[in-house]
Amino acid sequence: MSLKYKKFVLFGDSITEFVFNTRMEEGKGDQFSMGAALCNTYARKLDIVHRGFSGYNSRWALKLLPHILENEGSDDIAMCMVFFGSNDAASAGDQQVELPEFTENTKKLVHMLKAKGIKAILVGPALHDREHWAASRPVDAAKDGIFRCNENNKRYSNAVQQVAKKAGVPFVDLMSAFASYGDNTWQELLCDGLHFTGKGYEVFYHALVEKIRQAYPELAPENVVYKLPNWRDLQSDGSKLDEYL
Repeated sequence: MSLKYKKFVLFGDSITEFVFNTRMEEGKGDQFSMGAALCNTYARKLDIVHRGFSGYNSRWALKLLPHILENEGSDDIAMCMVFFGSNDAASAGDQQVELPEFTENTKKLVHMLKAKGIKAILVGPALHDREHWAASRPVDAAKDGIFRCNENNKRYSNAVQQVAKKAGVPFVDLMSAFASYGDNTWQELLCDGLHFTGKGYEVFYHALVEKIRQAYPELAPENVVYKLPNWRDLQSDGSKLDEYL
């Protein structure tokens, strides 16, 4: 059995960059970590490759992805999650990407992955708490007037969904997942109106893994081969281990 692991790449903006951050809310202690949960779920099965870039949009992602695939070895990548749109959907500024370009960028990202035989998973923007976001950054909001809103996030999420449908790849609908959380308490899934709390990442994690089970059952955690036998099945001198190496 080869000890070379296939890879699951997490590619996105700040929400992806923070998947291992257990303290998204100051003073509230450790919270659920989606990155750690995926590492645990795929332990001895797949390597989780963390490629999140805070503040980035789909335009810049197009420049990055070829280099990521080259450096990680595209033949070694089994799956790649692509999660952009939260910055593209801003009302103005350097991060904003208009919807038609965003749609084309997303198509190109999927094409790059499919051309390499990599299974793509697209994720759309989640719900946004505009008042909380503005309150957490009052100076920035007053200075540049840039805002985000659920109406625009929905348009961008729908665009991702349509790209996924036409390309035949799975789509994680975070807007719906957040909206269905609790009794209209989805705001507690966001630590500042945009980024996720531990609870938000837990909702994201379950939605992602469930989508993998539906679309790529061979890569569902329970179906990926667990590398090397349980220690109880080995002899004390390790000689039986040679059969697997």
